[in-house]
Amino acid sequence: MVNHGYCLGRSLFSVAVVGALSLVFPLPLPGQDMVDSDRSLPLMGDHPLEERLIDGMDEGIKKNYRGAIAIFTELILLDPSYADAYFNRGIARARIADYQGAIADHSQAIALNPQLAEAYKARGKIYWQLGDQSQAMADMETALALFSAQENIVSQRETWEQLQTWRGNP
Repeated sequence: MVNHGYCLGRSLFSVAVVGALSLVFPLPLPGQDMVDSDRSLPLMGDHPLEERLIDGMDEGIKKNYRGAIAIFTELILLDPSYADAYFNRGIARARIADYQGAIADHSQAIALNPQLAEAYKARGKIYWQLGDQSQAMADMETALALFSAQENIVSQRETWEQLQTWRGNP
């Protein structure tokens, strides 16, 4: 299995060291400047359309989120079962404050791949930003359980810390 790394450094999908998938991003309010974090976003595995997925991520590097969304949409039309395309489109949609579209994409990624812990985590953060704390906590707890089962210690720790912060126990 090939695993290419992408970093959310100074742009949404910058190239980075291959590592644990740990998406952490503050969601912008409409009209607010986009804020990026330093977390990695590797691909989930080999897929015939993976090169085109990388093209979409490259558009994210350029902060061309609408261009990235167009590429991820193209991938979804070519393979409606491609969970990574939905997941990445959800991230790009969140970057342009299309939160309902992002939630729908993360939900579809989860339906296609229920083990995709990062989709639960990303969706949970959007729910929290939108004020739905109960759904946010449920998604983050699911992500935490999946990270634990997958022995993804880094993401498990980050998710646990996020839950503690939300619970008021930093």
